[in-house]
Amino acid sequence: MKNLQKELEKRRRKDLGYLIPADKVLYNEVIKKMISPFKNKGINKVMAIDMKGLLYGPVIAYKLKLPFVPILKGGKVNREVVVRKEFIDYSKKKKSIEIAKISIKKGDKILLVDDFFESGKTGRTAIELIEMLGGEIKGISVIYDKLNEDDIKFFNKYNYHYLIKLK
Repeated sequence: MKNLQKELEKRRRKDLGYLIPADKVLYNEVIKKMISPFKNKGINKVMAIDMKGLLYGPVIAYKLKLPFVPILKGGKVNREVVVRKEFIDYSKKKKSIEIAKISIKKGDKILLVDDFFESGKTGRTAIELIEMLGGEIKGISVIYDKLNEDDIKFFNKYNYHYLIKLK
């Protein structure tokens, strides 16, 4: 692909990135770029954040020959089998995400995947839940980044990687 950055910026403006998977060449290039910094890093599980992270996480897990675990928006799974955490997102709305308790074992090395980190609140909450269950974040891979410097500093502790920086 000639200019991945221009194409991803165009997609972001046109359809908020929802249709990246509809373009076989673009989708494969995005997946390859999201994976490349994390090959041979000892990762043993891929997790992705609901909704658009789920368009990338399973494919990345498949390509890395690793299991995949979704991080879902709150209220989708039986309360007895999940850990749930509430937070206020970039839109100032109260939200929650949840992870099945049995999906992470102590010491699991996780690659966390999403399409977009704007304020980082969902990502921080996912990290808290993963660490609460004994997992260790070995990397974070997103397509679009719009974080401020303080948030980038926080996520860089987890080997943060993005494809496009938005203004």
